[in-house]
Amino acid sequence: MKLTKVNEDIQKTCENVSKLLDVEVTLVDSNLVRIAGTGEFKQKIGTSIDKNSIYSHVLETGETYTMNEKYDSEKCGQCNQRHYCKEIADICCPIKINNTVIGVIGLVAFDEKQRDIMLLKKSELMLFISNIADLMSLKLNDVDDIDYGNDKISSFEELEKKEILKAMKKYGNTTSGMKKTADALNIGIATLYRKIKKYDIK
Repeated sequence: MKLTKVNEDIQKTCENVSKLLDVEVTLVDSNLVRIAGTGEFKQKIGTSIDKNSIYSHVLETGETYTMNEKYDSEKCGQCNQRHYCKEIADICCPIKINNTVIGVIGLVAFDEKQRDIMLLKKSELMLFISNIADLMSLKLNDVDDIDYGNDKISSFEELEKKEILKAMKKYGNTTSGMKKTADALNIGIATLYRKIKKYDIK
């Protein structure tokens, strides 16, 4: 089964994740072809990435990989594009079906601000991107029963609501708790309250 079956949905999901987290997002298939991306990656959709990249490493190992400093990363040092690459931090997660890796989704920082966000919220982002990868796997495996009709929550919205509820459960719904929830999700407090209203979260 190929990721290209749902390219349009995948691209929309990547764009939504990018807007939510304020980092860039890209996704490659098992042939190391970029099939979705935001920011600078959008122009590179359809092109192949280096076979010695960290994405190749994640495809081979099936394990999430984090790159905090480009020139301090052993895997980055093996990439033939390292001298031209503008990425300064990555969190890459495999997308699997029945334990077979069919692609890799990555959160990418191109500047210090984005990198600081990724490092500050590394554990939350790793969990979030893992959930996104699992959701894509479900869709590809034809076991995702989410209705995409107008009356139903879309896949990304359902995941976003789930993350908000999880954070609220952890930090509580007091004023300080809501501020911590917003910080954990990397969104403003006003945006958090809009989303709570949107999803009718009690």
